Amino acid sequence: MSATLTKILVAVGALVAICAVALIIYNQEKIKSQQADLASKVAQQTLANGVERSSSQYATAADLAKFAAANDISLKTIQSNMKTLNDTLSSINVATSNSYAQVASNLSSTSVGPSNPAPPLNLTVPCVNGTATCPNQDPYGYQKAQQDFALNEDFGTVKPPIGVLSFSAFLAKPWTENIYARTYSSDSIIGTDENGKQTFYNKFNLLVNGKTYEIPIKNATTEQQLPAKHFSINPKLLLGISGGFNITNVKGEFGPDINVSIASYGQTKLSPDWLLGMAGIQYDAVSKNGAVIVTPFAYNAGKRLFAPLVTNTYIGPTLGIGFNGSVSVGGGLRVGF
Repeated sequence: MSATLTKILVAVGALVAICAVALIIYNQEKIKSQQADLASKVAQQTLANGVERSSSQYATAADLAKFAAANDISLKTIQSNMKTLNDTLSSINVATSNSYAQVASNLSSTSVGPSNPAPPLNLTVPCVNGTATCPNQDPYGYQKAQQDFALNEDFGTVKPPIGVLSFSAFLAKPWTENIYARTYSSDSIIGTDENGKQTFYNKFNLLVNGKTYEIPIKNATTEQQLPAKHFSINPKLLLGISGGFNITNVKGEFGPDINVSIASYGQTKLSPDWLLGMAGIQYDAVSKNGAVIVTPFAYNAGKRLFAPLVTNTYIGPTLGIGFNGSVSVGGGLRVGF
């Protein structure tokens, strides 16, 4: 083997080693960044057009259970249904809105409705040395006592009270209102499967006069954007086996290898469809020799053929240059980490 070729192989091997070390450092920094994210909290924010961003933070499973219990959410029922979809609980969102109490009396009418078609008349009845019975000016007894009318919000099978309107015919300002304070809350429990698809479980409550009413939900629809396939810098470490034909020595080759890929293409970084720019070192069990191998691209056959059992198994063509200067071509099967 020539000195020039030896230098090239040493340089390629050093490059692979540097990439492996860089990958380890990259993953460590990524873990540190994720840990920092775990400790961070996004504050609630009011946006345009009535949109409210929820405050959010990461929480443990125990924290989620406490949060659900504090908001009267039965996680047991929801998680049982999640199992049928192979989902796991990922987050809970609770949004509340208050309607404030309105209590006032001695109010004037805000408007006047249709007129009485037969209004009572002011009658004069002459009485001479005797008595006379005048027509009853309050035939329904409205002058005797305040009249109350209970208000209920109609949700079909549930009709929670929202207040009382009162009318006193014997007062100049006859109206009294007592509109109860109310708190409306919308709870969303989100389950996510291994592919990132989300399922939402919703609950709508009304708290009034110390009692919580579970309001029936007519429609609940979620549309989740499907991740688009894209190229990304996505270093990965892979272990596998390669086999092929040694062009220089005219014989077959086979052996384990370790590789580093630089980029990927697919919907997710965790399990992309393609890995790009892969290089590594192989030990050829036939010739008992090492080699630098290059795989320009590798396809995620496991995800295509064996999902969900296998989702990170790649196959691709290889070009190898042995430490003894021999050249080989073939293919490799690798598992990503």
